[in-house]
Amino acid sequence: MKEHTIAILAFNAHKITMQVLERIYNDNPDSKILLFDNGSYPSFDKLITNLDIDYYREEENIYVNPAWNKIFDLVDTPYLTILNNDCFVISKDYFSSAIDYMKKND
Repeated sequence: MKEHTIAILAFNAHKITMQVLERIYNDNPDSKILLFDNGSYPSFDKLITNLDIDYYREEENIYVNPAWNKIFDLVDTPYLTILNNDCFVISKDYFSSAIDYMKKND
């Protein structure tokens, strides 16, 4: 079972969201990926069919803080990172390093 989830909160901006999502997906095989679609039009469901990720969609935008709260309810891993859909993580080992640090420093 994976112990870390990377959740990406998205509202529209499909092109950059998919760039971020694909990079996160390819660089973090040990993490679960959740795409939280906060009422985007069109939805992301047809764009992510080639990715093995979790997908959740709100029909209408519920805004940021309620969306984050829902993400906390959806995630079943002990560690969670929430990213905005335009956040490019440059370091390929950023998440694994952060998780290792948290484990050692409880």
